[in-house]
Order: sequence, then C-alpha cells, then structure tokens
Amino acid sequence: MTTNDLEAHSSVLERLKPLINTQLFDEEFKLLTAELPKSQQFLIKMELKRLAQPCSYYIDLRGRVDGDVRPFEHKGQTHYLDEVAIQTFEKGLKQYGQYTIGIFEDVTNTSNNFRVRHQQETNKRLQDVLSGEMSTASNPVVLASDLDATANDYKAARLIRFAGYSVRREERMNFSIDIEVLLQDDESFPATTSDLSVSGCKIKIPQAIEMTAGQKVAIFFRGLEQEFALGINNGIPYQVIDVEPTDKSYYVRLKRLPLADEKGFSDFLHHFIHGNKRRYKVNLDNTYEAVFIKGYEQFYLPRISTLPVFLSVHEGKASPSCALTTENNRHLMHYFQDERQQNVLPQMLHVRRLKQCLAKEANEHSTVLYTFTHAAKGRLFFYSATHEELLQFPELKSVFLGFGAAKPSFRVFRMSVLRTLPAHAHIPLSLPNSADQEVQKLNQPPTPLIANFIRHLRYIVTLTDISTAHSSSLYKAMSYDPALLNKLKVFGHAKLEHIPPIESASVQYVNLRSESRFLYKTTVLLEQEKGADIQAFSRDFSSKGLQLECAEPVSFSKGDTVKISLPELQKITTKHQLSGLAYEVMAVSKNKLIMNMRVIDPTNDHPGKIFFQQLINNNRSKLTMAEETPKFPGLGPALRNMYVKALDSFAFYVHRQGVRYNLDVVAIGAKPNALHKLLAKFSDDADSMTMLPLLKNNATNLHFANQLKKMKRQEVPFSYEVFLRFIPEQDHLEQSFETKFDFDFQLHSAKKTFIDDVVATDLLFAFKIFLSRTGRPDTEHIAKELGYVSTYAIHKAKLLEEELWSVVGVGEVVDITDEVLLRYNLSDEKIAEQQQKRLALLAAITLSE
Repeated sequence: MTTNDLEAHSSVLERLKPLINTQLFDEEFKLLTAELPKSQQFLIKMELKRLAQPCSYYIDLRGRVDGDVRPFEHKGQTHYLDEVAIQTFEKGLKQYGQYTIGIFEDVTNTSNNFRVRHQQETNKRLQDVLSGEMSTASNPVVLASDLDATANDYKAARLIRFAGYSVRREERMNFSIDIEVLLQDDESFPATTSDLSVSGCKIKIPQAIEMTAGQKVAIFFRGLEQEFALGINNGIPYQVIDVEPTDKSYYVRLKRLPLADEKGFSDFLHHFIHGNKRRYKVNLDNTYEAVFIKGYEQFYLPRISTLPVFLSVHEGKASPSCALTTENNRHLMHYFQDERQQNVLPQMLHVRRLKQCLAKEANEHSTVLYTFTHAAKGRLFFYSATHEELLQFPELKSVFLGFGAAKPSFRVFRMSVLRTLPAHAHIPLSLPNSADQEVQKLNQPPTPLIANFIRHLRYIVTLTDISTAHSSSLYKAMSYDPALLNKLKVFGHAKLEHIPPIESASVQYVNLRSESRFLYKTTVLLEQEKGADIQAFSRDFSSKGLQLECAEPVSFSKGDTVKISLPELQKITTKHQLSGLAYEVMAVSKNKLIMNMRVIDPTNDHPGKIFFQQLINNNRSKLTMAEETPKFPGLGPALRNMYVKALDSFAFYVHRQGVRYNLDVVAIGAKPNALHKLLAKFSDDADSMTMLPLLKNNATNLHFANQLKKMKRQEVPFSYEVFLRFIPEQDHLEQSFETKFDFDFQLHSAKKTFIDDVVATDLLFAFKIFLSRTGRPDTEHIAKELGYVSTYAIHKAKLLEEELWSVVGVGEVVDITDEVLLRYNLSDEKIAEQQQKRLALLAAITLSE
C-alpha cells in the first residue's frame, strides 16, 4: 500500500516493480526519477525495496471480501482467496518474481474488500459533510453504519467441540474404483468408491437411486476383479450407515457385514490398503480434525482459572477425592486449607449443595458460593453460603455478606456441578492400532492402579473465583445488625477429625519454566518506605523466585524493587541472613494480593537464592513440587480427559496475523452454556458463532491485543467484566444487544444505574473474562498424530502448525449474572424474575450437534 507521500509517483513505482531485482533497475530508475529531488528519489527506492521483501504471511479472506473464497496454494502455503485476490496475487508474482510484502498488501486491499469499501464510504461521507452536501435523508444510513463499525470487516469465529474427534479403528484409503451395487430386489447399478477400509467404504451413486440408513446391499468390486482373483460370486454384504446428498449425486457410507465364506477378503483388503497407502493417500479427515481440536484443548486446559474437584460416590454419599490443578487455579487449593493444612472442601461440597444444583433446570446446574475465614485462638474457621442458602435465611443475608466482605479472606465463587464417568478417562489417539506399534502402546487404557482410583468418580464440581475488589466493597457496605453475628454459626464448618485426603494432579503440558517450584507456606515481611512491614505468605518458591499472597492489597507494581524478610525460615539457619533480601516484582494480580517475585542477583551471591538452593537440595524428597507430581502416575491425564468430556466452559482464542489480532476460534464443551446459546441465536450455521456482542468497538485489537502485548506466558490471567443488555423480540443482532465493559464506566454509580435500567425493562447477562497469554503450542501432546498427517500430507501439517503458532491468547468466559444482581443489592423478587426470563429464553434456543 503506497503511502500518501508517494501517491503522486504511483506510476513510477508500478513501472519499476518488475525491475527491482534485475540489472536494468538502476538505469531505469535514473531515467524515470531524473527530474525528482534527491529526497524523493530516496523515498521511492526505499519503498520499492520494502515492497520487494520476501513475505511469509498467511492470507485468509474468508468473510472479508465480496466474492467466493477458495484455497489457493503457493509453495506449500495455503491461502484462502477469491478470484480477484488470486489474479492480484498472480500478477504480483510476475512483477516481483516471488511472494513479497507488496503482494500481501495488494491482495488484502482489493476493491471488493469490505474494509476497503467501508473506509471509502467513510471518507466519502466525511467529504460530503465538509462540503455541506450531505442531505438529511441520508442521516439514517450513517447512523446504522456507525452502530456496527466492525461488522463489515468481521467473520464469525469457528466453533470447535472439545473432545469432538472420532477414534478410528482402522485406516481408510482415498480410493476410487468401479463397483456394482446389488439391491435386495436383485436390481443392480454401477457406482464408484470414494474411500475404502477393511470394515467399510464410502461410495458415490447417482441421484436417481434411493438408498436409506439400515438398507442392506451386496457389492462387487469390478475394478479389483480385473487385477485380482477375489473368488467371490455373490458379492460382499454391506449395510447403509447414512446418506449425504450433494448437488449432482449422493455419498453413501457403508459398513461391511460378516461373511462366512469371504475367503480371506479382510486379509486381502488389509494388505491392499497397507501396500498402497502412499500411492492412493490415506484418508486423514478424522486425524486432521483431532490434531486441530487437541491443539486448541492444550492451549486452554493448562490455563484454566476454574478448579475442577472430582467427587466419588460411596454408599450414596459423595465426597471430594481429587482435583485437577494448573498454574492459574493452584492457589485455590491453597485457599481451602486451614491452620492444620487440612482441606475443607469435604465440608463445603456436601450432598445437600450438590442436589440443590442438580435439581435446577438444564444449563443452570450452578450457584454462587460465598466464603470467608475467621481466626480465633490460633484456629482458622471457614464459613460459606450459597445464594439459595442466603435466601433461606433472609435476616442473615446482609450480616453474612457485610461481615464476611470486611475480611481479606472473603471470596465469591461460581460453583457448577457436572456429571462424569470413569470410562471418560480413556481417550485413545485418532489413529488405529494398526498404524504402528507405538500407537498401539499409546492407545492403552489407564493402568489398573488409576482405574481402581477413579472407579467411583461420578461428579465434577468446578469452582471459579469471581471476586473483585469493587464487588467486595459493595458487599462490605451492606448494613447489618451486629447482634445477629452469633447466628452466622449456621454457615460455619466444623473441623473433622478424619479428613479424607484430596489428591492433586496437574494438567500435563510443555513446562517452559527454567526451574521447578515447590509448594510451601511461610511468613514473608515486605518492607515499605513509610509505615510498618506488610505481612504476606509464600505460596511457592524456587531458588530464583517466590510467589506471595498478601494479607492486604499492596501498592507495588511490576518492576519495583522490594526488600523482604523470612522470619520463620531464619529460625532454621544461622549461616544465611534472610532479612533485607532484594527481589524484583515480576507480576501483580489485579486485586493486588498476589505477587510474583524474582531475586536481584548481580553478583551471584544473593543469600536468599543460596539458602533456597540448599533447602531444595537437602529436602527434595519432603517438598511438594508446584507442578504436583501425583502419587498415582497417569492420574493427571485421566482427570484431564474426564474434565474435557464434561466441561461446559466458553473458551475463545486470539490469533495474531501480521499486525492484526483476530478472535477466530470459539470452543464448546459437552453442553452449551448460557453464552453459547445466546450467541447461537444470531449465528448463521452450526460450525461458527458470532462474537460481535462481545467485540464492541473492536475490543479484540483495542483491549485484548494491547493487554496481551504487555503480558508474559507465566503471568496470572487479566480479567474483564462485561455486561450485556438483551432486548427480546428484535430481528437483528445490533438491535438486540447493548454491550458495556467494566472500563466503559467512569463511575461505579454509572454501572449501578445501567444495571437497574436493564433489569427494569430487559434481560441482563453478565460475564467475567479471564484472558491469558499463551506460549508456544504444546506439539508434544499431538506429536504422534501430527507426524502421521505429515507423512501423508505435509502441506496440511504445516497449515495446522502455522495456525497453532499464531495463537497468542486464550480467554475463559464465566457467567456471573446472578452474582452481579446480588452484588448490586437487587431485591429477591427482581433476581427471581430475571432468572425465569433467562431460563425461558435459553430453553427456546437449541444448538445443532
């Protein structure tokens, strides 16, 4: 794209482009620019060199141009271009001799590009306004366009289904051969195969022939009989599985029925397919799909902020037995520990609460859980209440929330209950065992030890911390009668003498840390320039750093130098001075309570670093790694598989394509949640989902992208709150939604006014977005399947890798609607009315499988 300074010389640039890499360039350049100033000559030459630089950018114009887009391959790279773009690309190749920056800019700025058209229309309107020529009648057009400034340049996100890949028992080969199909009434007709496996095939038949699922036929492989003596007189029996119509024919999937006298036909097909794999190509559809989905799963699962707790059922009683942890949720396991380091989840996740959630209507098996701790006589007591339990004690609601929110330990969780089965722990590769011996080994089910451990698991309770400093301040402001404090014991949890252990297992992924971290809780004092030291506790440590949880919000920022002391650890060493240790703040959580610290060690003699190195070396067997290597090897993958087959999360992915960031992929789990259904109402098909209600004012590039640029992979997620006004019975998406992010409100009172206004007339949906920076893709997780794709279609494997490498961020969206309504102290009647309206709306929306 030529800059404004060079537009006057565009004809010169066009004439010089084909000569840029030839010997004629200098001579022609002098002739054409002889009359121009030296400064202009310099600019033209620099622009030509820039345009001629080799380019590797992937171009995808789907949904961006007015034209039919199709795959276009160039030197192993697949672009998606329309006819105008293809002509522009090929013209550029003739000019430059290779794919360059100039071609990329020309192809992405063709005249039929929606963005280019929108810009041209905007410029024209501005010129009309400046010249006073805009008529009053044209005003509605301007307003309609301005309401949805990003819609013209937007394509719906692809919808992927977690664990939605098929497992193939055997290899299929793309193979076209003449066959004869014999129907049960002895009528026959010629057809051709599309693909072939030992136990089935897909055939192409004329539209005039009718076939239905369940129908039985016999097939004669006439093409094979010309080369091989099959010796089968009555044909091979098959049964129709399904029929897929196309424009001029039908594709019919068939499974082979057993035949006693088939004379080794199965062995023949097996050897035939194995011997011709490279000649006719193996069908890679299901493996390609599996690699694609698993790659996205592995971006999301290690970064979930939600804590999945697995409950086993014994004699009708459910109790927590294990949890799936990540870097982002591990602190929640730490939070639910008392002064004895005993976990209180067994007391909190009791049967009554589970039944309360499961009794709700579909897509609403969740509640809001409020918790806080109270210290007395050196003991730590936990209190908790769900939204429904607070409704049962209306006189104690403001007491619980007002008193609890005044404590630093106050938390608000979204609690959801999912069903699971031990059988879901085994997800074999999408490759058949016959592919090779290593696949057969990798496809083995969990070991007997793991199978025995998980055999009673039936439920997964997910806990997501949705607290904010602002929401806590609103609860804290609730007035209550102090005389009722003693009655809060109804929400207290008694200490158990015998607490069943809860095993933690982490999601396995490529660990990019330079060293291992270990879980350990000890007092840490942070020095301030003015005032007393701030008390904190370590959550984990390594020789080079610490993660701290502070008792109160801190004012430190990333990059600050802080001196710390370790009074409890000082008692076990006289060799090292553990006070006044210099650390750098690497990250601070949004609520200012959690900090990641790194040693400042210019001389390589930092006392804290040396002390922790010796502590780790001398006590490695006693310390628990933060990655939490389980006592049961293989438990992590088993729990991961069970969770991915049960989750109801809404995940989205941000890709970087050149300088632009796009929200291109959305994921759905075993069942859709409220946001999936709400957006599906305005989505065009089952394989995509519009995200426009969440992308107001180009949120991807203006907010998500700017935040991701500041973040590093290991940092805690950055969170946003987004509020949607849904206006029922509207025909168009832009008329149905009004979107407000938390940063859109300059005053908190304005947020309260907005929510009151929405609840009075329309429907409120509120969500919390956890945005994480991704690192490199975990190709080890998909290595075997990706290698299989590479063997038979290396261009497809490269396309997959390019897409996964372009992912820079992953978002987790959590429904907080009920909590927001209670947070702003709406009446119980208003909350119930909103819940009923929401349930009625969502019940009327169905998603295609």
